[in-house]
Formats: sequence, structure tokens, C-alpha cells
Amino acid sequence: MFRNTNFGKIAKILFGTIAIGAITLLIAFSTDSFSSDRCKKIEVNIKNADEQYFITNKDVENLVTKYGSEQLVGKHFEKIDLRSIEQRVLKNRQIKSCQVYKGVDGKLHVDVEQHIPIARILMSDGREDVYVDAEGSFFPLSDRYSARILLLSGEYFRNLPSLKAKRQEKNLQFIKLINEDSFLKAQFTQLDINSDGDISIVPLVGNHIIEFGEPSNIENRLNRLKIFYNQILPVKGWDSFSSVSVKYDGQIVCK
Repeated sequence: MFRNTNFGKIAKILFGTIAIGAITLLIAFSTDSFSSDRCKKIEVNIKNADEQYFITNKDVENLVTKYGSEQLVGKHFEKIDLRSIEQRVLKNRQIKSCQVYKGVDGKLHVDVEQHIPIARILMSDGREDVYVDAEGSFFPLSDRYSARILLLSGEYFRNLPSLKAKRQEKNLQFIKLINEDSFLKAQFTQLDINSDGDISIVPLVGNHIIEFGEPSNIENRLNRLKIFYNQILPVKGWDSFSSVSVKYDGQIVCK
């Protein structure tokens, strides 16, 4: 009788302990599940941050939270408008793309990509200078960082919103070819394009201006310029000419 009573008490204690443990686990699971439905942290990732320094993680976070006026950490994800945040971030025109999403870790992830400039346009129509990227998009300069790149100028850019039109593809190709060639990139500092689309090149060294003409037969003309720099100038001297033209096929005209 004594043994049966003692066993019953032990069974009750064990049952109670198991029940309390199960309830504790249920509460913990529910709390964790509840927490995962809320934003734990804002995680900003700038994909090409090592290429340019126009924006910082803090800049992006300020856009996401409206400079702290919209508290997202601790907020239910179902109440967070991801699309609206993306549109808000993209109002910074130095940002090329933005994707906002909820991660499995309970964080609000904000992935952005900056525009990478290939040239800077010196506007002559009263507008602020702008950068242009490889797709022809214009975007504003930065107070934080100034890219050391090719300068563009001339009437060609008056009232021009971008270089995305089909007729401007060759200009973009020309700029890219210069940037991809270490010798030409170091030698050419500025392209001036008139209203007809003819290009004049201002070199870094020498007192001459290069008449390139419209951007056609580009690689052939650039090769002739390399002949000028590698074979003619070393013999004649860097200050021997005031102008050089490769506008006409098969010719290098020096004056």
C-alpha cells in the first residue's frame, strides 16, 4: 500500500513536470513564431560599394525609414509596404536598382545597386553637370565623391535627357572604347561634341586638338591616333602641332 501511494505521487509529479515543460516549449515556439513575423533588423547591401562611393548604408537606411520617422524594426511584416520602400529608395537618382524583401532570418533586406559613371557631362544649357552610365542614363553628381573620368562638353548635349536613343549608341561605344584602352584613357581628358555630332578630343599632353569627326569607323581612327602618338610625336615633338585630324579615312592630317 505504501509503495503504490508513493508511486502515484511520483507519477503525478512527473506528469506535472512534463506538462509544464510542454507548455513552456509551446509558449517559446509561439513567441519565436510571433517574433519572426516582425522586422528584427534592417539589412542594407550595396552591391557595387567597392567601385564607387556615392552612397552609404546609412544613406539607404535613412531613405528606408524616412530619416527615422517610420519605425520598421519591431513592426509586423504584413504592415510593411515593400514596394513603397523600393520606390522611396529609388528617388535617390544615384541608385540604379533596389530590391526590398523579408528574409528567413526575420530581417528586412534592402539590396541596392549604384550607377557607375563612364563620363561626366559639362552642361552648357544652365543645367547642373551630370554623370552618364554605360546604358546612357544621366544621374547627378555627389557631394561625397567625385569620380575621375572622361569629360564631355558641347552643344550636342543641350536639353538632352539621356544618351539612350538609338542614334546615340555610337557615342556610348566611343566612350567605352576609350575607357577600356589604358593608353587612350590616360591620354584623352575631354570630348567636345558640336550640334552636328562631330567630336573634338582634348588630350592631356600637348597643345593640339584632335579632330575626330562623327563616331564612325571608330577603331580604325583610334588606331591612326595611336600611330600619331607612338611614331610621329616622338620624332616631331609634343608641341609641334596645334591640330590633328583623323576625320578622313586613311589619313592623319597634322598642322
